[in-house]
Amino acid sequence: MQNITVFDSIMGSGKTSHIIELMRQSHLKAMFNGTPHQFVYVTPLLDEVDRVKDALPEMKFKDPKPVHGKKYFHFEQLLDDRENIATTHELFKRLTHKAYDHISSGNYTLVIDEVLTCCDIFSDLKEADRKTLFDTGMVYIEEDTRRLRWNHDDHGEYAGRFEDIKNLCDNGNLCVYGDSQVIIWQFPIEFLQCFDQVYILTYLFEGSPMRSYLEAEGVSFKMMAVEGERDKGFTPVDWWSQSEAATKAKIKKLVTVYEGPLNDIGAKKGKAQPFSKGWLNRQDKRGMAAIRAKAETFFKTKAETPSSENSWATFSDHKKALKGKGYSHSKCWIPLNTKATNQYAHKRSMAYLSNRFALPPIKRFFEDQGIDMSEDIYALSEMIQVLWRTAIRNDEPVMFYIPSERMRGLFHLWLSTANTTQLIRAVGQHKSKAA
Repeated sequence: MQNITVFDSIMGSGKTSHIIELMRQSHLKAMFNGTPHQFVYVTPLLDEVDRVKDALPEMKFKDPKPVHGKKYFHFEQLLDDRENIATTHELFKRLTHKAYDHISSGNYTLVIDEVLTCCDIFSDLKEADRKTLFDTGMVYIEEDTRRLRWNHDDHGEYAGRFEDIKNLCDNGNLCVYGDSQVIIWQFPIEFLQCFDQVYILTYLFEGSPMRSYLEAEGVSFKMMAVEGERDKGFTPVDWWSQSEAATKAKIKKLVTVYEGPLNDIGAKKGKAQPFSKGWLNRQDKRGMAAIRAKAETFFKTKAETPSSENSWATFSDHKKALKGKGYSHSKCWIPLNTKATNQYAHKRSMAYLSNRFALPPIKRFFEDQGIDMSEDIYALSEMIQVLWRTAIRNDEPVMFYIPSERMRGLFHLWLSTANTTQLIRAVGQHKSKAA
């Protein structure tokens, strides 16, 4: 069975430093024993690719370059040449089955910095094109797996505008789900299983869709954490025994969460979920103007930070309508899926204008397989990643405006618990009371 270890520790705990040292020691051991062993290091941003290359010059990590306009051609060549590779999530997700045998026979270990998007709605196929594919018999649904497959018997030599679909079908990336026949993109579990070892570096893995994906596929994983200090080194510890109390105590001294009438707009009323994507979709111009006015007031009279130190986040569909005075510059905007960057470390105030939920088809997809997505932990983990991009990561004071009653409550619960197990219990109790 696949040997997957998840290092689930709070930001700044030393996960990356620990894994870099682990790779260094593994490389030295392999050289001593004369047994080659390679790594593929996958991270959200190219900046982190450079960090790994610079930290381990002796391992000569290669970053795939475009060949015939496609980086994955070079990626596959590097695998065939048994090179150490550092690349991005986006490129790793594009690997084809040609890479499978190279990985399986290459003594490769995979390191995933931040969880992969393993399951998503596939929206790259127009309804007319979908109809063409089915009506012409180019594709069919595999009965036992519900995967969308290419009909190689009749269209094996096909070359045309559906070649990308053909490759995705051959990779096992596409799954047809539910009565509405939604097409779901999945990362093929076989691609993880062909590595000798897989390490995942993350925080609040409990709420991640990747955790749900692994459980749905019946793949086990070991939970660990990292503790230590930069000058003394970092060591792995049992996940259940870790404590975040000291780190959170420091965060509490640095963070001011706005509490006051500007939050009234995010108060929960009935079944509505203020600042969720659906709720924002239903706001008219007057509603959007009211939100914008609250954010402007926060920055001007509460945070009192210069515009260069202001930041904000909301769904990209509503960025234009909610952009206001004091935070309208493009460098104030932080996308909701931002991770693993220091680009915004000078920001000393943030308006978090969002209330996160998993995509309903994805949630139902996992629920039908008996998997609970831990949606509150998911929402919290996504928010914390964005909040952590600010000056708090430099131990500087920051003020947050979180008008969503749900998201603000989750943040306070997170601050008040000493570890993730306590957080999970607290969230469950909070949810029971709310119900």
